[in-house]
Amino acid sequence: MHLLQKKIAIDYPEALSQKKQSVKIKVKGCSFCDVAADKGFMGHLKDNSVAKQLKQLPEIENSRKIPFELINETPVIKLAGLIKTAVSLNIKLSQINLTLRADHIINNLEKFKTVLQTAKKQDIKILISSIGFESFANTILNNLNKGIIVEANLDAVKKIRSLAYQFKDTLYYMRNHGANHGFIHPTPWDSSETQKNSNAVIARYNLAHDILPNHSTPLIIHHASALGEWARQIESEQKIKFSRHGSTIGWWEIDGEVVI
Repeated sequence: MHLLQKKIAIDYPEALSQKKQSVKIKVKGCSFCDVAADKGFMGHLKDNSVAKQLKQLPEIENSRKIPFELINETPVIKLAGLIKTAVSLNIKLSQINLTLRADHIINNLEKFKTVLQTAKKQDIKILISSIGFESFANTILNNLNKGIIVEANLDAVKKIRSLAYQFKDTLYYMRNHGANHGFIHPTPWDSSETQKNSNAVIARYNLAHDILPNHSTPLIIHHASALGEWARQIESEQKIKFSRHGSTIGWWEIDGEVVI
């Protein structure tokens, strides 16, 4: 899927909040993503290439293949075809791991139910191994340009929990099942208000029980990401310098002073 470029405004870091400014940058997708810019593959594998991958998977017990990882932000549409291909080739899959967006579950719920019914008949486990929730505070989600709000993240959680109950021997999604869902913290925009709001949501919906990973991932700003341009514009405007760590920009340190 090729995303259209657009211009958005991203807030200054909380450490510079007295400046009361934002920076306008061009983005395609999430502001922190650098995959399409410097190291990613923006196409689709042909069916025969996928079939070849399935055939080459090592086998475990009962002639079943090791888990197959389907890395696609919108995998439900492809999932049915993947299972059909495996069955037609007499390939016994043990498990399919999914990496996806929260809103993809919401928008494709009925299709996903149908796929889960097929997977159940074939005794294939489906693990939702990573959902890019990233935050449960709208200010953070907005600056990450996730294209989703907290309410949508929570709607996805409710639907996944319900599906896991309906397909308890087929669908898995919890941390103790091996899932590691996206949760980015700290970020440059953390404040007492965002922390308070996020903690309230986490407690109210008991997200620590099954959704939140064992530890969060600090925001990583690669030079090639849209946030890399954001940081460089702030440096130019305010005559400051963020620290540098290889291919990343250390937003937490300005001119040698740690600001978080």
